[in-house]
Amino acid sequence: MGEEEFWEDELILRFEEMIESNENYYFDTNEMEDIIGYYLDIGNLPFAEKALNYANSLHPNLYVFKIKELELLIELHLLKESAELIEELKQYPDQNLDFVIAQAKFWSLKNQHKMSIRFYKMALDAGEEEDYIYHCLGNEYLAIGEIGQALFYFKAALEISMDDEIAFYSCIECFNEIHLHKECIEFLKQIIDYDPYHDVAWFELGMQYMKIKNYKEALNALEFSLAINPKSITGLMQMGTCYEKLNNPEKAIETYIEALEFDDSAAYTHLRIARMYEKMEDFFKALKFYLQSIHEDPQLDLAWIGAAAIYEKLGNLEEARHYTSRALELDSPNLNYRKKLASLNVQLGFLEEALEEYEIILAMESGKFLNSYVFTELLILLGHYEKAILELENSIQKFNRAESYYQLSNCYFLLRDQKRGKENLKLAKEKNSRLFDEMIQKYPILKNSDLLQ
Repeated sequence: MGEEEFWEDELILRFEEMIESNENYYFDTNEMEDIIGYYLDIGNLPFAEKALNYANSLHPNLYVFKIKELELLIELHLLKESAELIEELKQYPDQNLDFVIAQAKFWSLKNQHKMSIRFYKMALDAGEEEDYIYHCLGNEYLAIGEIGQALFYFKAALEISMDDEIAFYSCIECFNEIHLHKECIEFLKQIIDYDPYHDVAWFELGMQYMKIKNYKEALNALEFSLAINPKSITGLMQMGTCYEKLNNPEKAIETYIEALEFDDSAAYTHLRIARMYEKMEDFFKALKFYLQSIHEDPQLDLAWIGAAAIYEKLGNLEEARHYTSRALELDSPNLNYRKKLASLNVQLGFLEEALEEYEIILAMESGKFLNSYVFTELLILLGHYEKAILELENSIQKFNRAESYYQLSNCYFLLRDQKRGKENLKLAKEKNSRLFDEMIQKYPILKNSDLLQ
């Protein structure tokens, strides 16, 4: 602990001891200024207010404490009172740095970021607290979407202290925001030249290489990151992703299994291992890891739907249906899950259940012809010809597809309405005669039409 920190701690302890004992101790103006500043810095506004009130009782009407009062008002977002005090303080000839910075914060809170920038730049002229002001300028430029300028000031803060983690991450955020991935790579290499053991810089370098799809270089960077911090779950997971992209599922599995040693919430890791085994067509191992993922997190719908897919591939449609139903319960807006459940219901002969699913699908996604087509197909299979006709008429108005005319013709023939059956078959063939052979396979009654000559 430095001498300055020691005296600050002593001051705070003495002030808090005074508050607890309900006594009055003497502090000079510099001491009270430091005490108020400490509480403002850590965000303890009630104690900052107590300290300010006590300072004013000891040293009334001092300019320095009026500045601290302004800082407190701004922290409390009391903008009307802040504005009034700013006008009062402008009358004083001594416009110190704290007052300039306070005005910058005031304008920032009022979303007048360009005014805020103007005051922060004025504050820079003092040649003090430059790293703090650079951060503030970076954030103001972010607020108005001038990312390049924000990056300039965050870099400036980092030049003052290469160990400034906030400036480092802010620079990465800016590079990503404006998609300057190659420039970010050069920036990160400079950080690594300064500190070769900066595991986060190596990790971020890997991420930037992944963004430009250079997975081999990404792997190299991630390996260095993991050499420094071998227990990094994120590093191991991203390395596994690189192996996936490089079409090396065996190495991906090996990496994910290594990650399991340090992973407190391993469901997603088991899920990724399962997907790799599925890619390798080792379905029994894939199923094992999908089920393990479900065991780790029963709310993970991706694991349930993954297991369902494996059961379907293994021919166990009943289990596939069960696991798909569970996935859908966990993510009911997911149309792909609902369509898969409907498909499994059809394969298992549960046509009414499939029809119920497609009624929901149509309500959720009415703008796709295939949904309407499958729905009417189910109605026809169940013998609901009149309802199918209503749906087909709506579909023809919306999509005007030949398939709907073929379906409509089939419905009318099945209802023994030869005239309308023939009319719609004629329209269907005029719209797309190449579909006819396919359609008579589905609807044999069309073959008996006297239009076939």
